[in-house]
Amino acid sequence: MKKIFLLIIITFSFWSCEDKTKATPELDSIVISPVISILQPGQTIQLSALVIDKENSSMDIPVVWSSTNDQVATITKEGVVTGVGRGEANIYATIDNVQGMSEVLVSDSRRRVLSEMFTSST
Repeated sequence: MKKIFLLIIITFSFWSCEDKTKATPELDSIVISPVISILQPGQTIQLSALVIDKENSSMDIPVVWSSTNDQVATITKEGVVTGVGRGEANIYATIDNVQGMSEVLVSDSRRRVLSEMFTSST
């Protein structure tokens, strides 16, 4: 009887010691908002990065910001882009090997580039 009781206790111990910790969600993608920005030199805009896991849930993980052309646009570690000079630059938010991208166009022209694109096509 003692052996059966001991066997039941040991079995219950192993059963109750299951690993109940959740696995760390796996990073899937980074979405930057806004996707396209048009700035003038000296103008700034705040970008935001939404980090999404494989289960399509948002994750609260900081990203590393970078610009492909600091002569056109710079970015701070907080995600603030500043137009520097005319041209185009891509802004990346990166975690490990996953990146999100936003396109920045810097122009010293005061014309409304987007409205001209839409009205000229109609």
